[in-house]
Amino acid sequence: MSSMPVFLLNLDSAPHRLAAMKEQLDALGLAFERFPAVAGKLLSADELEAVAPARLWEGRRRRNPGEIGCFLSHRAILETIVTRNLPLACILEDDVRLSPDFAAILDAARHLPPQVDVLKLEIALPRAKIPFIEVSAFAGRDLVFLPSGGWPGAAAYIVTQRGAKALIARMPVMIAAYDRQAFDPPARDLAILHLFPLPAVQEGESEMGRAPNPPKAPKPLRPPARMLRDALGKGVRSVNKRAAQLRFQMSLLGARKALLGRRTRKRADLVRI
Repeated sequence: MSSMPVFLLNLDSAPHRLAAMKEQLDALGLAFERFPAVAGKLLSADELEAVAPARLWEGRRRRNPGEIGCFLSHRAILETIVTRNLPLACILEDDVRLSPDFAAILDAARHLPPQVDVLKLEIALPRAKIPFIEVSAFAGRDLVFLPSGGWPGAAAYIVTQRGAKALIARMPVMIAAYDRQAFDPPARDLAILHLFPLPAVQEGESEMGRAPNPPKAPKPLRPPARMLRDALGKGVRSVNKRAAQLRFQMSLLGARKALLGRRTRKRADLVRI
């Protein structure tokens, strides 16, 4: 049904995941292109440092090799979408369960509203209730905007050519997990919407080799003047960020809906499968 390109991220060491996804996608009538994922554990210390410089992780726990491999894998697919000049494409990880109408959703998404750069189809570990602003009906579901909390997860999403370029611009190097760096926050150069109920859910243990992060190192004591200056700077950045987000929401949704639109709240059981 759908002629949208579908890229499936899969590690060479996980042929069982590939077989399971092929069975699922074949049953849905969806052709796909396997995209070999980067095995972060095979990268050298110098290669890891080049992708995720330690100086940019000051005060935070540095991501492990598996997560760096995930970052590189998604960035490589985005670069492929740009190089091939694809109008849009669907990106899937190999541990996602898809709804029976997923092919119909991809078919409808070939005609996404022009303001949409990324359509997220999954949220990892959604909160108990998620506030959102309904934009319109779409493919038998609701096209919605999440003011916050929609960034976790990169197991299933659709990205346009413009969106792929904007995402690549966000990640010259890795400073956070891929999903946070890519999707948090939506902004004027990257309009991210979601589809509710979510038509995909990530399942099972990750094959990306994501070991638990080591404990945080204790922070050095700072003089009171430095603490006050840092707190004021953080407050100013927060205000500026919220103002920028509001301006973006007004440009995307219109002033009335952005300012006065009712924030509907739904429970976490959003997946209709």
